[in-house]
Amino acid sequence: MPTDDMSIFLDDCLEIEKVFEHNNVQRPFVCCGKSFQKTEIFEYLKSFNPVVFDRIRPNPRFDDMVDAAELFNLENCDFIIAAGGGSPMDSAKMIRILTNNDENTALYGEFENNSIKSLFIPTTAGTGSEATKTSVFYLNEVHKYSVHSLDFIPDYVLFDEKLLQTLPLYQRKATCLDALCHSIESYWSSKANEESREYARKSIKLFFENKDGYINNTPEGNLGMLWASYYGGKAINITGTVAPHALCYNITMNCKTAHGHSVAVLLSVIYKYMLEKDYPRELFDSFAKVMGSNKAEDGLKIFNSVLNEFKLEKPKFDEARIDEFVDEVNVSKLKTNPVSFDENDIKEIYKRLNNEL
Repeated sequence: MPTDDMSIFLDDCLEIEKVFEHNNVQRPFVCCGKSFQKTEIFEYLKSFNPVVFDRIRPNPRFDDMVDAAELFNLENCDFIIAAGGGSPMDSAKMIRILTNNDENTALYGEFENNSIKSLFIPTTAGTGSEATKTSVFYLNEVHKYSVHSLDFIPDYVLFDEKLLQTLPLYQRKATCLDALCHSIESYWSSKANEESREYARKSIKLFFENKDGYINNTPEGNLGMLWASYYGGKAINITGTVAPHALCYNITMNCKTAHGHSVAVLLSVIYKYMLEKDYPRELFDSFAKVMGSNKAEDGLKIFNSVLNEFKLEKPKFDEARIDEFVDEVNVSKLKTNPVSFDENDIKEIYKRLNNEL
């Protein structure tokens, strides 16, 4: 069982029994989607008589997490497994905390930790949620919350490239773009340091090394992209994300595009927009070298070449809603953006997204 500074990595699913024995697990709780229940790992887990909660929506809802925590306690569960993409993993973080904290205070990040151990099994390569201290979810369908705590980082992680074999092509593209955007935004962030930039460099390198194999669904490409996603998660765990993520949630919720699709097209527009402003040239030229070029403008070309290769449809929305979108933007995420944006900048970026792509 290899380990990093936060989590222990399992070599295969057969080590789960050792984890259960080590932690004296009597009743595991599995937070997952229905597709995971068709896998060999789930068949293996069934022998441990788990309680399964599979009411996980693509953009997780807080009320579902509250229901899951009640079920966890009702069934006397003592260990939590999250299997899936970002939604099950982000959900499991809050479910674990809600088992012993008031939902009204936990919603705002005010809670006490507990001794419940966790295992995360990502089935997509993109969110990096298995590496981050953040749970992102929605309340009343529209209001997005981000709760942060080092207690959210799982005790154990299992990477199994076979779990990615059934990913639809669109989700395959969208999730790996999310990983790439995590690393780019982290590299740009004013909170970046050498450690976070090293994680970002690793992630970007792994993305380009494994992109073709991943898109063609090879075992090596799938495993490589899982690690790209993980290092992207490690990077944003230090810095957080910046403007593309802050602006993308309106697109995801209103254009019915996947999260990674939304953030990638916004990053392209924002990157170009920043190059027209008074941007930190040394930082952007440094980033361009990570992308395999020497000038900031060429870094954008390389990123756009990936979008062109993936042939994702352009998201469309009613421009009359732009003011509403601006009001919904999490401005705290703009403070670390490499170029300062005000409301007029945000409005212009949304207009360009609707017209330029």
